[in-house]
Amino acid sequence: MSKEDYERICSELDDTRQRDHPRAYDTLSLAEKNALSYWIEHAVQASTKVDEGYSSYGLKHEYERETKLYVSNAQFKGAMLVAGYLPTKKSEQSWHFLIQPAHADNHSSRHNQKVHEPIYYSVPQGELDPQFDAIIQTAFALRKANGVIL
Repeated sequence: MSKEDYERICSELDDTRQRDHPRAYDTLSLAEKNALSYWIEHAVQASTKVDEGYSSYGLKHEYERETKLYVSNAQFKGAMLVAGYLPTKKSEQSWHFLIQPAHADNHSSRHNQKVHEPIYYSVPQGELDPQFDAIIQTAFALRKANGVIL
């Protein structure tokens, strides 16, 4: 699974009325792709079960909370394909995947929390990742240089 799956699924969806087409991933800069790829690699891991609580749309919000970098649902879907995660139902607008958080969560029930705490995040809570911070700063600098409002 990888870029080949991305191309195959995008091609299959080209003749459909797919909302949030994953080919929007191609509109991201290399710096933005690097940040998104790094986050997925460190926040998500494969599972034998579908995470029904987090679709591509929910995951993209987890990414945005941690990085402060906006991506669309379509861009996030493309990034998940490139990372090797296939959707369980590609006909749906927001995709679900056979995934689980890479870092254990100490909450007994993540859906009954009064305050949203991230479930998917790139490093265990309270830790820092200087390499990821540098990748994020590069993406911010590029957006700023291109006149994108942050």
